Amino acid sequence: MTSITAWEALFDRMGISQDPLVNQGKALLIIGAAGGVGSIAIQLAKLAGLTVIGTASRPKTIDWVQSLGADHIIDHRQELAPQMQALGYAAVPYIFCLNALDQHWAGISEIIAPTSTVCAIDDPKVPLDLRLLKRKSATFVWEFMFTRPVYETDDMIEQHRLLNQVAAYVEQGRVKTTMTTRLTPINAATLRQAHAQLESNATIGKLVIESFE
Repeated sequence: MTSITAWEALFDRMGISQDPLVNQGKALLIIGAAGGVGSIAIQLAKLAGLTVIGTASRPKTIDWVQSLGADHIIDHRQELAPQMQALGYAAVPYIFCLNALDQHWAGISEIIAPTSTVCAIDDPKVPLDLRLLKRKSATFVWEFMFTRPVYETDDMIEQHRLLNQVAAYVEQGRVKTTMTTRLTPINAATLRQAHAQLESNATIGKLVIESFE
């Protein structure tokens, strides 16, 4: 699921090339980089030759994001634009927002480069003011991995193909698993534990519950 979401967001929704030569000098900002989708997105973006700037706010998540190949890390609990400017990025062509979209919307609108693309997966709690993107002719797109199967789109087979490609990357050692927590067996106690961890908003990578008693 995380691989489909990350792949579709980067290469289908934002139209990023998979050719590293094409992406030389281009940067991607991933907001919420330490989660399951962000952990895969960092690695796919690096394979595509992008400079990756990930957000993380705790020592543990910072270490995790760095281990996956992020070039720079900023704190999503602080204003984004000043931190980006401190890194030398007044604007970037790609922004992938994985959480707290409404909270970061003003910063995203300031950081996105003209005629560039913002992609998001989470549901904002308040309506977004898309007018903030108008002067830049910037594009906003959603990524929802179930769109293809729910609507049985003509290109559903692409999810099969991209998963095969990600599996090949894993086998080649070019992408590593994002599973950081395994709970077993599947019962009421482990389900409560998993929900508590997810609701803490402190999850790193992907949490997996497996095996019935």
